[in-house]
Amino acid sequence: MDKKALLEKLHAIDRECRLLERTASLLHWDLETYLPSLGVEERSEQLALLESLHHERFTSLETERLLEELGSTTDNPRGDEKLPELERDYLRRMRMDYDREEKLPLDFVTAAAKAEGVSQAAWVQARRDNNFAAFLPHLENMIDFARKRSLYWGFKNKVYDGLLDIYEPNMGVFEIASVFTPLRERLSSLLKDIAMKPEPDCSFLNDEFSAEVQSKFNMELMKYLGFNTKRGRLDISAHPFTTTLGSNDVRITTRYFPDNFLSSIFSTIHECGHAFYELNIPEEIRLSCLADGASMGVHESQSRLWENVIGRSLPFWEGLFPLLKECIPKRFDNVKAYDFYKAVNLAKPSLIRVEADEVSYCLHIILRFELEQGLFSGAIKTSELPSIWRAKMKEYLGIIPDTDSEGVLQDVHWSHGSFGYFPSYALGNLYGLQFFGKLKADISSFEDLVTKGDFLPIHDWLRDNIHKWGRRLAPGELLKKVTGEELSIDPFLNYIKEKYSKIYGI
Repeated sequence: MDKKALLEKLHAIDRECRLLERTASLLHWDLETYLPSLGVEERSEQLALLESLHHERFTSLETERLLEELGSTTDNPRGDEKLPELERDYLRRMRMDYDREEKLPLDFVTAAAKAEGVSQAAWVQARRDNNFAAFLPHLENMIDFARKRSLYWGFKNKVYDGLLDIYEPNMGVFEIASVFTPLRERLSSLLKDIAMKPEPDCSFLNDEFSAEVQSKFNMELMKYLGFNTKRGRLDISAHPFTTTLGSNDVRITTRYFPDNFLSSIFSTIHECGHAFYELNIPEEIRLSCLADGASMGVHESQSRLWENVIGRSLPFWEGLFPLLKECIPKRFDNVKAYDFYKAVNLAKPSLIRVEADEVSYCLHIILRFELEQGLFSGAIKTSELPSIWRAKMKEYLGIIPDTDSEGVLQDVHWSHGSFGYFPSYALGNLYGLQFFGKLKADISSFEDLVTKGDFLPIHDWLRDNIHKWGRRLAPGELLKKVTGEELSIDPFLNYIKEKYSKIYGI
């Protein structure tokens, strides 16, 4: 059989697997948005069945045979050098995914998927009830599945490295810690300088905004940013997220707190950033293993760039403020755009990660990174998490949560076993500012465009430089291709220092 026919057969298997994944994503989306509480157990069985079907199809002898006949091996994943570059990039990713997946026994995959659905629902209830003890058995179960998964992959002495590798390839504990240590020191120093200065006036936000009012504005905000509601939608969940159900069906969620209007605004902008990445995957790699971000860190670079670098900038609010006043009459009549800009950039330690300002946000991530290290090294017992969480919050941010709902229970990630994910958020800040430096160099009128609400040139640049590659390039390769640089903390720290020095007069 010729190479073209072999590739067609491999692509067909891959396509089936992607369709199964997206069907499972639809069930997950419903689980976190509209599923009745008593439907959780059967939903978990449905998800487990889909996971088992996907696993069997992807790790079949046919998949292995096709990869080998195309010259793709563990040592030479890109296969036959005579193949087109796109196909060689495709084979590399297929081989990497296959080598990882085939090491997992079918019964393990099925059991993990079933437990995940139950655990996620248990977390929602435990968070609502401020009951860590109720969630603890599920957390321990998820840790056990994560540990076994890493061991199956061969990370015998570095279990946590195996989990980090899922989200940020080739970055283990040592590589991430070498970035996080100086980052923590310099951000902590800046926070101390800011704490000595007067806070911006935020009194005009000390009001209640109904979910209906917030929803109305967020729908307008999505359109303003360029989100095509014919290709996606906005819903409500306990923890905001983005999920891809199809090439033209990317769902995002937010949440509404009557006394915290900004939460839904920046959650929506953040998730739009993820959605733009997914919606800009080119036709030629859709429904293939290449149809995703280079890594979760790169994916987070897009959401963090839109949420913070653009969404918390002065030009952005100079352009958006009239729309805000139109959607919420009279509330902000005596407020200037510049005052609103300063208020949304209040730098003050927060209990909740997703509400954190740009200066303190990475400290939340470093805290979680250190806790996960301890859990998988055996240095921390799960029962100790609430007390250690409070101690680290006091050490890094100077505040202590009164409840576990505001502490160890606040994030959804551990409930579905996503250990190793958190560092991607901080790495996303770093990638994002390096990408942003190149974007501004290429688009000299960037600030004018943002003020006008003309985001099309920005969308085009991100698509042509980042999104179009999908998973064809590893994160370091993509960063080098776009910026010519290796990963660095300096662009992010310089941006933070310059921005907050102006706001606070440091």
